[in-house]
Amino acid sequence: MVRATRFTDPAAVDAWDSWFRWRDGDCLHDRTIDATWWRVANAIVPRSPEGLRLAHRYVDAFSRWQLLPDERLLRGAGTGACMDALESPCAVLNVAAFVTAPRTRHARFDDERFAGIAALAVRLLDDALVASRRMRADAIALRVGLIGFADALHLLGIDHEDARAIELVELVGATLASGTLQGSLELARERGALAPAPEHLLWSWRDRRVPDGLIDTAAWTGVRHSCLTAIEMQPLLASLANGASDALEPRSLPRARDGAATTHPAMSGNAGAASRRELYAAIQPWIDAPIDASLSLSTPTQQGVPS
Repeated sequence: MVRATRFTDPAAVDAWDSWFRWRDGDCLHDRTIDATWWRVANAIVPRSPEGLRLAHRYVDAFSRWQLLPDERLLRGAGTGACMDALESPCAVLNVAAFVTAPRTRHARFDDERFAGIAALAVRLLDDALVASRRMRADAIALRVGLIGFADALHLLGIDHEDARAIELVELVGATLASGTLQGSLELARERGALAPAPEHLLWSWRDRRVPDGLIDTAAWTGVRHSCLTAIEMQPLLASLANGASDALEPRSLPRARDGAATTHPAMSGNAGAASRRELYAAIQPWIDAPIDASLSLSTPTQQGVPS
């Protein structure tokens, strides 16, 4: 039994209604956000008992705000829209959803559960590619990224500029790297490898302290996808996820009366820029795609949901 999704931010309801809810003229297909989740999941899984089990796993992760799929899937999957152009698909993990006992002295980041959902994200995107392309012959770069990092810091009682923030971002990066690689290897074993594991990637995974067993398996069997992770701004998905903080960006304060979101004063100016640079630099060794340098230098007025 998958629990119903809980919205806690009215702006998130508006985001779903404006960008992702399926309408066809006057016909409203997605009555609830959970209908949207099931539409996406059922559109990409195979029609089999295993596919039904996978759909439940996807919807469970969506409904807990742990995992959000590519915007293109949320908009088009299951609507009859053509999905042939699903190049380099993305998904994001919400780091804050993996904090247990939040805002208590027992609060901790559940890295084991996070790794499992990272592997599930790779499977989700592979399922979407198989469903949209029917036949696959080569590996496609995936972009599994993050939202909610600053929210996780808040739930853990860690300041954005605290040294422990660097420790957490390194743990998140390492867990994301090993979890996504695990997902790629599982798929290679089940569905066939689409690429050998290049020597430079094997060395990169060793530098990332990926478990030796995973590296040995990749060298022996090949991988389903070799490029798996990317840290990018995903403002629409962050807004949908109850206004989660985006990528490694700081949390926004409650919205002012004019509806504008502001950033915490401690994260403005040179101090905020320095903190961003340190966080993005700390996670880059664990991420496959180069992180856009402008992210660590951006100001609050340059970010947010497109109008």
